[in-house]
Amino acid sequence: MAIELTYETVAGWFDVYFEQVCRYQGNLETVPKLKRFFAANLQLTMHTAPSQTPLVMTRDALLVSFIHPGLQEDIFPKCYVIDLRQRIVAVQFEIQFHDGPTGKQWSPIQASAHYHLTIDEAGTILIHKIEYWTESLPADVFEIWAQRRSEALAKLATECLNAPIAQ
Repeated sequence: MAIELTYETVAGWFDVYFEQVCRYQGNLETVPKLKRFFAANLQLTMHTAPSQTPLVMTRDALLVSFIHPGLQEDIFPKCYVIDLRQRIVAVQFEIQFHDGPTGKQWSPIQASAHYHLTIDEAGTILIHKIEYWTESLPADVFEIWAQRRSEALAKLATECLNAPIAQ
């Protein structure tokens, strides 16, 4: 059964989306739960100041970018602008980073995104395109982000390499 796109259903869907992104990003074990929000052909274009070159990501690349154990990224939506006819939702939000192991917290940054929605054959809302703009992040956030992701992926690779070989 197809979902009826109304302001209320779309805003409610995004409330759940942002709550779950905050809850499930970070850990390699929980990030896969976020896959359900994105179409397989997702394209995200990230415009981060002061870079002149946008970063383009697929759904898998976006999900990998959510892996950064210990570094919490809380997203607080401030405003939704919902265009039901074009199936585009513009969101202005604030992002707060907090590093669990060290206790360091950075000043909030401002960001906005245009989410282009689609409805799959099961009637589920999915994001198939994101145009994302954000202030420049502090350099040490990227360093911690990259270090934590690298450690998590190295641990996964080691576990895979040491797993029993099926005969």
